[in-house]
Amino acid sequence: MEQQGLLKSWNDDKGFGFIQPQHGGAQVFAHISAMRGDRRPVSGDRVLYIASQDGQGRLRAEHVRVAGGLALDQPAIRVKPRSAPSPADGANPNKAPRKRASSGPIQYLGLKLTLFAGLCSLPLLGSVQLLGWGFMWPLLAYASVSSISFMQYWQDKRSALCGRWRTPENAMHLVELLGGWPGALLAQQCFRHKTRKVTYQLLFWAIVVVHQVFWLDWLLLDGANFGDVLRALMPR
Repeated sequence: MEQQGLLKSWNDDKGFGFIQPQHGGAQVFAHISAMRGDRRPVSGDRVLYIASQDGQGRLRAEHVRVAGGLALDQPAIRVKPRSAPSPADGANPNKAPRKRASSGPIQYLGLKLTLFAGLCSLPLLGSVQLLGWGFMWPLLAYASVSSISFMQYWQDKRSALCGRWRTPENAMHLVELLGGWPGALLAQQCFRHKTRKVTYQLLFWAIVVVHQVFWLDWLLLDGANFGDVLRALMPR
């Protein structure tokens, strides 16, 4: 059944937004591929749509059209027109196109690998020490949770490119805090994802520092300050 709502937000560059239903309730995801009519939508439009669910049970709008009358469907509206080149670029036809930041090899690869190895050294030493005492789970936890974090970044990058639902940042940070930050750090560089968002990076590096301080305390001070957290997880 067709419903009415308000297009609360719309990202025309990425071709998606969210509809607030007229009678309240959760906002409904809308993608440009579901848009019908003779123009692209803008934030604040009153729209008509059919509510459905995606494969994961999340609300999604189908057959979206701007309210206020019927219009012939123009398929071209579902393809964002390319912006015209700036005068500076157009004046020089021989100018090489600027490469996208998300493509190409990782810059300063050697330096970044050295930094990664250094950051992993304390957790690795601590986990190996515990392995010698018969506790394998810290080493397995870092490996498995890092794999989960890496896949989160991969999925979120794909969703960003395709205009689909994104992974909540809080969920990504929680996995990083639980030991997934090495996988997250690798994924950030492999996929060029979340590297320029300052607020995200500040919290990410705070999580990395927490892990470094914890293992420094464990290895050098025998866990005098934070060791009880780890001891509580050890079977007696």
